[in-house]
Amino acid sequence: MQRSKSRKGIGGRPRKEPTTVIRLPLPVAEIARQLADGLLPMGGMKQLFEQQHGREQMGFYARLRDRRKDDSELQACIEDVISKLESAADPDKPGMLLGKIQSGKTRAFLGVMARAFDFDYEIAIVLTKGTKTLATQTVKRIARDFREFIDDDEVILFDIMQTPDSLTKAELRRKIVIVAKKQVNNLSRVKALFDDEKYASLRTRRILLIDDEADMASIRFTKKSNDPDFDQGTIANQMDDLRRSFRVSFLQVTATPYALYLQPGDYENSTKTKAVFHPKRPAFTEILPIHSAYVGGDDYFGGHGADDPRYYLYVEVDDREHDALRVEDNRVIRDDRLWTSDSIKALRRAIITFLLAIVVRRLQQRKLDQPPQKYAMIVHNDTQRAAHDWQWSTVGKLAKLFEKAADDDDAKLKSAFDEAYADLKKSIEADAGFMPTSKEAYIELKHLLSDGELNVQRVNSDVQLEPLLDSETAELRLRTKANIFIGGSILDRGITVPNLISFYYGRNPKRMQADTVLQHSRMYGARPKADLAVTRFYTSRGVYNRLVQIHSLETALRQAFLNGAHEDGVVFIQSDARNGFVPCAPSKISVSDVVAIKPSGILLPTKFDTIAQTHLNKTMKSLDNLIPGRAIGSKAFTEITLENAIAILDAIEPTLVLDDEGSFEWGAMKGLLRYYASNAHGKVQLLAESGRRLDRQASGDRSGLSILGTAELRSLVLAPRAAPALILLKQDGGPALGWKAGPFWWPMIASPPGAKPCVFATKVAA
Repeated sequence: MQRSKSRKGIGGRPRKEPTTVIRLPLPVAEIARQLADGLLPMGGMKQLFEQQHGREQMGFYARLRDRRKDDSELQACIEDVISKLESAADPDKPGMLLGKIQSGKTRAFLGVMARAFDFDYEIAIVLTKGTKTLATQTVKRIARDFREFIDDDEVILFDIMQTPDSLTKAELRRKIVIVAKKQVNNLSRVKALFDDEKYASLRTRRILLIDDEADMASIRFTKKSNDPDFDQGTIANQMDDLRRSFRVSFLQVTATPYALYLQPGDYENSTKTKAVFHPKRPAFTEILPIHSAYVGGDDYFGGHGADDPRYYLYVEVDDREHDALRVEDNRVIRDDRLWTSDSIKALRRAIITFLLAIVVRRLQQRKLDQPPQKYAMIVHNDTQRAAHDWQWSTVGKLAKLFEKAADDDDAKLKSAFDEAYADLKKSIEADAGFMPTSKEAYIELKHLLSDGELNVQRVNSDVQLEPLLDSETAELRLRTKANIFIGGSILDRGITVPNLISFYYGRNPKRMQADTVLQHSRMYGARPKADLAVTRFYTSRGVYNRLVQIHSLETALRQAFLNGAHEDGVVFIQSDARNGFVPCAPSKISVSDVVAIKPSGILLPTKFDTIAQTHLNKTMKSLDNLIPGRAIGSKAFTEITLENAIAILDAIEPTLVLDDEGSFEWGAMKGLLRYYASNAHGKVQLLAESGRRLDRQASGDRSGLSILGTAELRSLVLAPRAAPALILLKQDGGPALGWKAGPFWWPMIASPPGAKPCVFATKVAA
């Protein structure tokens, strides 16, 4: 028996309540057998039925929530995602679940999936990064969280490349979860499954399409050398085909959404491509709350005092050392100078400090009667496999050197230990943690080495990854107490390295892509506070400074969503190519019209005319009440509220009519005000000047400098200020100057001189 009832969702759209399926908990014969064997007490059948029935009265997410013990913030996030998907004004546009690196995004989207099953969604397709490892990890994670539903025959789960030979009628009646890599054959198999006449009923069912790591492989534009028109990559085209063919609600999930926000909202009117692509820019963004155990960019790059253990996280590495580890050269790293060579000074220190950190944490755990843990270190210096081989060889030599020194009680090991001990002691004391004596710690470190507990492994495309993964979690398996993983790109998105407390990082391209670099940050995630006190991050000063900037980008983007600065649908993203970083690869935004805003940069409408005089007069009168009289002609800034500034722009907007060649988005102008005002306590600086007589023929300067006019006004705009500036220039207008009517107000927005450079994409690529 099924029961359902309708109620209004957000926006008045009808929405189904969860469907309840009532069934006997066990076959009658099985109940009889359990009663006969004494496994059920008298009345047990009734009790069992009541328990089973009561449990099934709860929806999928309610059961998942109770078992996982989701906190109230996560529950609210999941409910908001479903509500926004249900009430979307344009269902063709995706939604965004925005989390931080390793912050529990999988947990969240599995909650969204379960909640979707409570309504009229019957199929969930989860797209993963195009590696078998991540697909396997995702299947295992869903199987773990949905174990109850799978065991009770409510849900069927499979990897698309391992689809059962023939789905039975019973299986087709269940909720279906399909995991597929973002890879051509995988996505072809998904489409073929739905096209199969045996499963024609699947085509009418409502589907939740979840794109995990949605900025990876899902968006890329290509162009042949002899063709001016852009096309999408194959994966993006296949995803569009799925979205076009079925009843799909589309949820993007990522921590690095920059390429997605920099898409035009509408490809149809683009002059850069004739193809019609499905929308990629999110229609809404739901921020995933950060749990209390999360360690991320704020900890590594937030700036902390010496009384905070996070002050000691960063250790500087000379650029020449990173370079020495890129190309095999036995003259630079000589076997007879492993103890003394400056070419591996930081690497040598990193390994010894890592080993000591393990000793300290295991002694702390023993003291607290906690189970002792195994730990990991990553060396991510390059993408090239030849470089990985050289690094693996070098680290292996150091490991053997340290093991022999431990057996021989070599004084050189003790000297390296003393340096590491002094380093860790400072951060552990700042954390008020237990620090063993130097003597006790040194004995334990020698035992760890002598026992062969240091394991060094390459993790790259030359090495079969499957044997390195834990069979239950699909995370990298820690085989010994101390595990060093050496690799490149395969150690970024999706790969989870448990108990990571040391990260040696040397990737240093001329121009960093923020989305790629952030995904390298495997040291982020849920971490015990005591682990953080012994964690170290080794990189060069130049790389570290750029990572600080990229962290600033991530923080600013998230904060702007939280405080509503992006509510006009235009997302401003920090970008500073001059200082070596951009948000994403250029190929991802090839068909976007990207607008850059620099410090003191000006955004203004150009190539327009006024409305007719009668209507203009009415608006000008209303503006007299909105623009403070004291500000007009004062040659000085007057502080007004953001609300007042937006009201002024709202009034001016209908008075200016764009030419056929004109392109301007008022929402972007208002969004820019909100974006910068959010960091200035909601204040805006107003500058209003009258008596301007600019000819319409000279009105096309998009920089705004010639329109701004005098050197005096330019100096005012460039003067230090924390708030954005709204500049209003009252033009005489009129036919004599080429305008339809006049006078009228010409608005400009100028960013603060000290602001971070940022970019945004117009809604339609032109």
